[in-house]
Amino acid sequence: MKRPSRTNPSEERLRQRIAQEWDEAHFGTHCVNCVPGDCPVYVLVKNGKVVREEAAGVREQVEPGVPDMNPMICQKGLAWSLEMEAPERIKYPLRRAGERGEGRWERISWDEALTEIADAMLDAIVEIGPESIVHELSPQIAATGASSRFMGVLGGLVLDVNATINDFHTGYMQTFGKSSFAHSNDDTFHSDVIVIWHSNPAFTNIPWFHYMTEARYRGAEIFLVSTDVSPTHSHVDYHIPVRHGTDAALALAACQVVIAEGLLNWRFAAEQTDLSLLVRTDTGQFLRQSHLEPSGRDDRFFHGHPDQGVVPADPANLRLDFAPLAEATLEVETLDAGRIRVEPLFARLRRMLDAHYTPEQASKICEAHPDAIRLLARKVASRTARLNTGVGICKYYHGDLMSRAILLLFALTGNWGRKGAGIGSWCSFMFDGSSMAMAKTEAGVEAGQLLLAGAQMMRQQLMEQDPTLTGELADREIMRSMGRGMMVPPAFYWYMHAGYRERWNNPAWNDPSMPRDFDQYYREAVKSESWSTAAEIAATTPPRVLLEVGGNTLRRTRGGKNALLRNLWPKLKKVVCVDFRMSQTALYADIVLPATQHYEKTGFGMPTPWPFILAMSHAVVPPYGESRDEWESLGALLKKIGERAKARGLDGFQHRIAGWRRYDELWDIFTYKGALVDGESVAREMLADSVASGNLPPGTTIETFRKQGYSRYNNWAFMALMTANASPFPHNETHAPLRNHIELGHPYPTLTRRAQFLIDHPWYQEAGEDLPVHKEPPAMGGHHPFRLSGGHSRWSIHAMNMTNPLMMETHRGKPFVLINDAVARAKGIEDDAMVRVWNDVGEFVAPARTSPAQRPDGLTIYNGFEGFLFPGGNGSNEVEVGMVKWLHLAEYGHLSHSPVEWQPVPFDRCINVDCARVEGDADSAKHVAG
Repeated sequence: MKRPSRTNPSEERLRQRIAQEWDEAHFGTHCVNCVPGDCPVYVLVKNGKVVREEAAGVREQVEPGVPDMNPMICQKGLAWSLEMEAPERIKYPLRRAGERGEGRWERISWDEALTEIADAMLDAIVEIGPESIVHELSPQIAATGASSRFMGVLGGLVLDVNATINDFHTGYMQTFGKSSFAHSNDDTFHSDVIVIWHSNPAFTNIPWFHYMTEARYRGAEIFLVSTDVSPTHSHVDYHIPVRHGTDAALALAACQVVIAEGLLNWRFAAEQTDLSLLVRTDTGQFLRQSHLEPSGRDDRFFHGHPDQGVVPADPANLRLDFAPLAEATLEVETLDAGRIRVEPLFARLRRMLDAHYTPEQASKICEAHPDAIRLLARKVASRTARLNTGVGICKYYHGDLMSRAILLLFALTGNWGRKGAGIGSWCSFMFDGSSMAMAKTEAGVEAGQLLLAGAQMMRQQLMEQDPTLTGELADREIMRSMGRGMMVPPAFYWYMHAGYRERWNNPAWNDPSMPRDFDQYYREAVKSESWSTAAEIAATTPPRVLLEVGGNTLRRTRGGKNALLRNLWPKLKKVVCVDFRMSQTALYADIVLPATQHYEKTGFGMPTPWPFILAMSHAVVPPYGESRDEWESLGALLKKIGERAKARGLDGFQHRIAGWRRYDELWDIFTYKGALVDGESVAREMLADSVASGNLPPGTTIETFRKQGYSRYNNWAFMALMTANASPFPHNETHAPLRNHIELGHPYPTLTRRAQFLIDHPWYQEAGEDLPVHKEPPAMGGHHPFRLSGGHSRWSIHAMNMTNPLMMETHRGKPFVLINDAVARAKGIEDDAMVRVWNDVGEFVAPARTSPAQRPDGLTIYNGFEGFLFPGGNGSNEVEVGMVKWLHLAEYGHLSHSPVEWQPVPFDRCINVDCARVEGDADSAKHVAG
């Protein structure tokens, strides 16, 4: 029987026309951090050029009754090929022919470029040491493996890119002791209530936004909490508008409603959180074993038992066979203060909420209606609720307080650790091979297995030494001890070399409750185990060479040119950029090396639990011009360093971790004696290691991806950033993180071994932030009438997409500042008129886009526009102060340096600015900005 056609005649004619445009079809993807990403695409090629992409739509259904993930694509992925021969594409090695930033270049050979860079790096090592060579990692996954290994071999200083980007949920880390966990995209289908908070998924989560609409078809209701009427607004059931930076007040008021109206899930809160632990009424701190016994521990705590009084809280298992007291006063005899009173933390929390955060009180702060707050609280408490929060909340100075308050709402209502419920964060490292292949000492699966066996042995030894540890907790201890040597927090580097010390010590820009200047906290913090190494390196090692590989520090860093060109650039004797396009940072480099684009090299997509698959990009067309993949170019640079060292009579150098290292062995170490020389050989090694570890199905090879486009994972990766998901591996079902904590009683990696809402560190108590509270954003940038915020536009996650011609056609093709239309009229600003935006730090000029969707006191400019797209060349980051929060330097239990997680991070939301129309033409605007 002939199968009926699924296409209509018009579609069939279109397909026939497209078929004439290409002669080869290959699977591919895009190797960038466009999470959830890993979208398989068909890459269509004719005469050695990519002519178009199509969504592959090859994903299979995972769980019966749940829609599949197809088509998994966005417009950026369908237009990527337009950038492969775009005007900004770099074709040959270039050397600066004028002043930095002047824009004059000369073409040079690869040998000339590598020789000049190698000599500069040798000069830096001889003068200061290898850590004077600085590299900031990139979200381009295809580039980071090569650059990380290069710097590891050379002993350079690698800055933690997640701290620079600040896609790090500090509030999650404070509460859970981890922030790297996430649900699968399809698990959203199980949700009854979806709360979108600090997110705009209609723009930024295009590949999986359909799960929200499909959940609505089965009866789910969606809330949007936002400062503006965002594009997601038309897809939700309830919109709760809030004033900038006041989300904590709204969330805490919802918590007050849950408790006051008897909607509290006390069993969940008592087992899973610290709310049932006893706190001292005299100090406000947890009652600890060390308070009661001479040899007692500082990390052992207590419950209030209804019959037995004060009883120990189990550090190994959260499950309880009794209902701890929620509100009661008990007395205990302490070593330091005699007989004192203690009470459950919940009792203190409830008094605070009732005193300061009723809906009516919170409404005066956040400007949300009290009835809207009550509606949100009741819906979340009575249904399976999912929180969809973007990383915009991370970028507020008090974003940690906002997150802690929101998480408290979900804790009181029992909404995590089951399908359709809970929260998620940024989460990567799902692919074992990317870690194993780069950490082992030689090529081959056997070396990878030895590495894995060593990690498992360390885990087992830790669990034997401390029987209260689970595998997850042991993994985190290993990551903390070993990971600190791999990347350093950039905050210390900025403090010493980029001019931020003066900014961070400005009391006018800091939180008013900060009782001492920043330097006093800094000096105390750098004595701790967490920060001493990074602080010492920053203080004793001035930078000499900056290596950017797929990165863009001048655009990304808060403060931009205003901070970096003025303070850091004069210290750099060589700035090197490896990229496929001319970025903002490349414009101010000394040498630019051309990198291959996606479809010209082999690489992997971002490995995360969201899509639960790994996808690959393949070299299906020749490199553009003289471009090389990063493995080839950086390997060639190490070989050239060896050659130039020999010519200069240099034998070797002192590597901070590896000890004495010879220059003539660098290339052998980097390539495992010639076994891994390009992207494809590296990819094969990574896949073999992942198959051997059980992370990918048996028999998975590059040919698997070329044939079917992707591979679904077979098991969790062994890294702590992935075992933090703490759930059974979902072979034939959707994934919800944190199930092990609820179903098995596994403890969390926090000081109390519970989701923790009290941080009784003296600094936090001093600041009034030991419990989640609302605080007004500090006056970052000075006292000015507007709050500048940001976000992602409908067509971009990264700056690399900003100049794509198709993407520009979906917007105005230039940067713009959103401003309330009524405010604009009052200030004499018409739509598309040039406006100057300024504060005490800097300024930029951009066209205005008037909109009634903006708050009258708010301005919005979308992320990713390069500075060279603005009149005068100043990007919006020139007005960003780059403040960090002093409390994030505190060392406390689970709050100590953790790579890609706990560390001081900069903020760029709710910056204070003013604006005015620029009179005259575009040239006048350039003059003002210049």
